[in-house]
This record gives sequence, structure tokens and C-alpha cells, in this order.
Amino acid sequence: MLTDAHGRHEYIARMKWLLRGSGNLQAWSLEYRAGLKGRYAVETNRTNPDPVHTMTCPEDCGTDAPLSHLYEARNVYRLSDAIVNTTTGAALLAGTPEAPFFVRESISWPFESILSHGLDIPEIRNAEPVATSPVTIFPSSPNYYHWLIEELPMVLRAQSAYPDVALLTYSAGITDRHRITAQALGIDIQPTPKTARVRELVLPGRANDSWFVHPHDAALLRDFGSRLTQSGTLSPDRLYISRRGASRSLPFEHELEGLLERSGFTIIAPENLVWPEQIALFRNARMVVAPHGAGLSNLVFTEPGARVIELTNGYHYNRCFEWLCHVAGHQYVPIGADDGIYSGAQEIAQAVLAAAH
Repeated sequence: MLTDAHGRHEYIARMKWLLRGSGNLQAWSLEYRAGLKGRYAVETNRTNPDPVHTMTCPEDCGTDAPLSHLYEARNVYRLSDAIVNTTTGAALLAGTPEAPFFVRESISWPFESILSHGLDIPEIRNAEPVATSPVTIFPSSPNYYHWLIEELPMVLRAQSAYPDVALLTYSAGITDRHRITAQALGIDIQPTPKTARVRELVLPGRANDSWFVHPHDAALLRDFGSRLTQSGTLSPDRLYISRRGASRSLPFEHELEGLLERSGFTIIAPENLVWPEQIALFRNARMVVAPHGAGLSNLVFTEPGARVIELTNGYHYNRCFEWLCHVAGHQYVPIGADDGIYSGAQEIAQAVLAAAH
């Protein structure tokens, strides 16, 4: 881990937490502070609200444990004088009569978890001033799922509320996806130090639901995907998303791919494609089969009504893609690839083809 820059950074942040905790820094919700009076009141513009609502997966959700989720209210805030971490979007509000405090709506993790998991908060003494105003943060998470499902929608929400907003991104974390997004939105990215102090921050409020994709965000992403790709592009409608050679890959995946390819599936490895090509393939897909992995995040671009067959891993059980399918309007079918029911590639292929009809 220490040879990886991102892992090394998280390790150092954890050590800081263990040695000194959060110090004197307080964490407050903007919504809670809005109900207070006097020096603790927070005056800020609130726009584009997402109200509180509950969503439940359909009765035929494909598992024996149906899900429901309460989505918290969200607003887009315009804050004066903020200190931000440009890799994560974590923010301190400095424009109050008291000491700067951490804004809970700036990140989807609880404040106490941010430090203990190595997701460091911005340190005031390291903040470099940014003259541009207003700005929003375009985070640079190395995890594709979290970047696509959690971070990109924040940028889309910010621009929807304030079309003149500028994008700040940590200079060492800018990727081709950042550049493609900025070009599509007609905004230039401003490379920025890791910690910056800004005069006006457009902050799309987050809720504590990191992997429950918000229906509003799913709609924004699907619309954005249609802007990045040409309509009517011919592409295969039955995809198998390969994870060969990656972590959590199936031991018999090469054989399984051959069997499914002979049955009409197209095998793709998303990491070998440029981002718009990935989006175009998923937009037109009507059936997607894959082991659990970040490539399935692209289902958010797929038109509603697709059938999704996930080869689940019992030792890494995570229902994020099941929930994404419920929100996006897809049919979700789980097949336990390592639960002992199927002995190998042949039986898994048979189960996939049976579920495909």
C-alpha cells in the first residue's frame, strides 16, 4: 500500500486521526444551523431542492431481501468564504462569526468516518486562495463507481443551479473523464491545489447514502450520457462485462466468456475503451451480464428496461448494482457464482442463458 500514492495518503490521514482526532474542529449540518438564531444562524442561498422521499424495490426484485431507502432532503447551496479539499469536495465554512466548521452536507460519509477512513478534511493553514467565483468542486476519486455515481452528479446539479459556475479539480487528479465532462458542459477546468479557499462555493448538498444512487442523479447521468454519444449508433445489445485479470474475477471466466460469446454475447473490457465508447455500448444494451465490478456502474446510462444478470460474490456481497437497476428501471437477476450451486463455467453459462429468456 505504501508504494501507492493514494494509499499512502489515506494511511497518513488515518495516523493523524489516531494521534490527534479532530482537534477543536466542529461539524455542523447547514439545515440544522438554518433553524438557529444569533451567531449560530447560517444565511445561505438554497436552490434546486430534492424533497424527502422513500423508494422501495419492486416485489419481484430478484432477491429474498427487498430493499427500501429513505432519501434525505437535498439542496444546492451557495456559500461565502469556504475552504475545500479539491479531491473529495469536503468543505469548511469560514464566513461566520465563529471558527470555521466542517459542513456535513459536503460529503456523503459521516464526519466521524471521514477521518478514521483516511478521507482527510481540508486544513486551514494549507489553503491557497482562488480568485475565480463562483466555483464548484469536481472531485477526483480513483474509484470509478464512486466517481460516476456520487461525484459527477454533483457537478451536473451545480451547473443546473448556477450555469456560470467554474470547476475546480485537484491538478494531479485530472483525468480524461474530467476533460470530456468539462468539454460537454462547456466549462473549463481550473487546476487547483489540494486545499483551496474560495470566495463563493456552489455546494450540491449530499446525504448519508453513499451507494444508494439518487433517482434525480440517475436521470441527470442518463441525460448526460445521451449528450456524449450519437443517437442511433449501432452496437451489440447483449454484453458480457469481463473482469478477467482483475480483483474479484471468476476463476473460470475465460471459459465462461467463450461459452457466452458463442451464444450471441459480445465480450467487452471497459478499461480498454475510451469513456464515450463505454457509454455508447451501455446506452444501447438490452441485456448485460457481469461479475460484480465497477464496470456495471455504466448501467446508469442504459435506457430503462434492460435485463441485468449479476454474477455475485458471496465474500464481497454488495447490493449497489441491484439498487441501481431498481432506480434506473432495469430488470435485475442475481446468480451466485461462488455459493456452491454451480460447479463451473458450463453450469454458470446455462444459468445465464436460462435467465436471459
